[in-house]
Amino acid sequence: MTSATLYNSTKDEIRSFLALDLPGQVTNFLENVSNELKKSRADVKWVNPRSIHLTIKFLGNIKRATIHEIETTLKPIFSSHTPIQLKVSNIGVFPNPRQPRIIWAGIEDPTGCIIRMVPIIEDAFFEMGFAKENRPFTPHLTLGRTRSSEGRERLISIMSGLICDSPVFTIDRAILFQSVLNAAGANYSALSVFKLGESR
Repeated sequence: MTSATLYNSTKDEIRSFLALDLPGQVTNFLENVSNELKKSRADVKWVNPRSIHLTIKFLGNIKRATIHEIETTLKPIFSSHTPIQLKVSNIGVFPNPRQPRIIWAGIEDPTGCIIRMVPIIEDAFFEMGFAKENRPFTPHLTLGRTRSSEGRERLISIMSGLICDSPVFTIDRAILFQSVLNAAGANYSALSVFKLGESR
């Protein structure tokens, strides 16, 4: 049994997370940013831009029977919020430039819609028995994860000179995804789709 198998879905459970779906114009923008960063030849496992989502909450393995409860609970929350205007505004690393482990693109939320909505969603999941996230929510998109220090200085140098400022885009849906791990990474498929502003 591989380590990936240990974390994958079983017959009765599904590895899942809730995320905001990004429009094609954003994934194209992120692909261009990643291509610039790849010029560093740093030892990074880059995320396929088509697989990047704005994660709201990682749920881990959930029982298949829980999906209906999640749908019933979240649908009125998302339908009561209008579509969100966002933009990609900068890039950075976690935890710091001296030891970069995760390369990310930051999200600018001018109206504060996400910051107001996430605590409501956290409370809803808590009522369903999920643990609350202790860290404050910081909207960002993971572009890649470093595997070693090779090319680190070149990567940080390119990042410091790269202007990362996308056009404003609209998010009109959230998706409950299933995540299946494999040797190449992870495959995502939609379990439920929640339209924003549907009740309006």
